[in-house]
Amino acid sequence: MARGLEDCLKKMKKYLDEGAPKHYPVEEEDEIFEEVHPDRYHPLKPLQPKGRYLSVDASSYALLRANNWRIGVSRCAYVVVQTEGGRLNVEEEGSEDHLFAVVGSPKSRAFEIWAQLRRFESDLVLKLEPRFDRRDVYLMDGAAYFGGEQNFSINLYHASKRRGITLLMMPKTSPKLRDSRGRDLLASVGRGGLKLQSRGQLAESWVYYPLGKRESQSRHLYADISCVKLSPSSPRVFRCDIVDYLLEGRDSSQAVEIVSQLAYLARDARCDGYPAPLFLAHQQTKIPEAKLLEYEEMLYTGLEEEGLLEDLLTEVEAASFRRHLLGLRHDYELVERMEGW
Repeated sequence: MARGLEDCLKKMKKYLDEGAPKHYPVEEEDEIFEEVHPDRYHPLKPLQPKGRYLSVDASSYALLRANNWRIGVSRCAYVVVQTEGGRLNVEEEGSEDHLFAVVGSPKSRAFEIWAQLRRFESDLVLKLEPRFDRRDVYLMDGAAYFGGEQNFSINLYHASKRRGITLLMMPKTSPKLRDSRGRDLLASVGRGGLKLQSRGQLAESWVYYPLGKRESQSRHLYADISCVKLSPSSPRVFRCDIVDYLLEGRDSSQAVEIVSQLAYLARDARCDGYPAPLFLAHQQTKIPEAKLLEYEEMLYTGLEEEGLLEDLLTEVEAASFRRHLLGLRHDYELVERMEGW
């Protein structure tokens, strides 16, 4: 059963009584402009992991949505993957569902939704933490920003550092990374890698490292940024953040060794160059429609019992004409566009 219904009811009652905030603080990731340097490409040879990989990911579905607020449900899922005899085995998997409400304009809500998902992911890893040690790896979906209202929990960073666990962060998209001309940096790095490969100067899997200087980035960034092309069969290039405590006093060979394990984990044809633990965690975040209907009914019942439903549905109706024109009956059927950082 999903958690958080009571908090949703309190937040929506406060909204009806007091209204929405006029301004919502937004902490955006700094845009990074980087010139591509051929000498920063390093070949990767897939290296079989010795420990376990824990990956966590979270989804978000809208249940009720209006112009000034949104009530949704998230499924935060995890998988633990271990390699044995050259094969990837899922040792454990599970998930938690959370109802949560966000008040504010559609633009500001996107940041708060991502902040909520990061909190769910951080809390789940911290809950699972006692099962892991320095042989293991946390592989997370997202950039390595910790602390503040809209980033991963700083407690997750400190706990991982204290236990000596390798912490790697890989967002699915990186729109804030630009090359020196303002173009998509991952695409530019990918094109540069293809040129070097065509000349026989680079392997099919590689890491581009380092990218810029950590000191020049946000105070919430606790990592060195790299770009990785992990699979010979896929052209995809991803951002990969390697947390700072793994690289202190060491050269680029340490970064290469760390991400070489990711190259081993990205050989699964289903993943299109993405590491299998993250792919499998993402697959587990899907909530079946029957469950979404159950959560929608539970939310309606709770709002009605608190005397909030009628006023909130009036606002939903005012904001839902597009859904009506598309012939959709439920807010979760309308695709939301919320770009990650």
